[in-house]
Amino acid sequence: MDYQFITMEEIGRVLKLSLHRPSTNALNRAFGEELFRAFGEAERMEEVTVVVITSALDRAFIAGADIKEMAAMELDESEAFSKLLQEAYSILPRMKKVVIAAINGHAMGGGCELALACDYRFMTRGKALIGLPEAGLGIVPGAGGTQRLPRLVGLSRALDILLRGRVLGPEEALEIGLVDRLFDAETFASEVMEFAAVLASGAGKALGFIKAAVHEGLELPMDKALDVERKYGLENLKTRDAKEGLKAFAEKRKPNFTNK
Repeated sequence: MDYQFITMEEIGRVLKLSLHRPSTNALNRAFGEELFRAFGEAERMEEVTVVVITSALDRAFIAGADIKEMAAMELDESEAFSKLLQEAYSILPRMKKVVIAAINGHAMGGGCELALACDYRFMTRGKALIGLPEAGLGIVPGAGGTQRLPRLVGLSRALDILLRGRVLGPEEALEIGLVDRLFDAETFASEVMEFAAVLASGAGKALGFIKAAVHEGLELPMDKALDVERKYGLENLKTRDAKEGLKAFAEKRKPNFTNK
């Protein structure tokens, strides 16, 4: 597919999605539609184990929505835009691949919400900010922020961020669990890709089934959640990688996983 704002690059079993809508990757409808298509395409790529989402711009991951476009929307247009971003971002948790948000600049509003939908959030040390400032503009986050943030950092912390429209620096974001790791700006890209490559060298099918079991079982009673775990465990045992991993352990050698 052709994209105006997104570059897709396969590096082994890692797919790198670089966002590029100058000057701050502000989200408008056209950009949202591209994200929806790109995430769907990534989900269908059988050979890919890890997806890295980052920005090709220097100072912004996604600095929020295109406010001028939002202000001109009618109510039905605003509803459609919110639903578009929600549906695009919801592809990421259900994707049977590991998804990393490589936050190399400001991640405000829809940028923070995109990161919340990923499995890992890595951020550069320095002056970049992350948060949900919508309350300060008199609006409500509309791409999953009110739902995913409390599930990640807890109710009290999430409400404080949401109600005060707070944005956080990297160290505070790490402290409360909003981001998982910080890297120096100079080595950020290489360290993120190194982490992704190590993950991608593992048993990709098992990683996907583990992720699916976690997300599907999270809101279920324990007995139902254990059924989900068993279902995916048995499905994974049919894969070539599961057979290879068990065989390699018995033979005391390193497994050769092929994501099949």
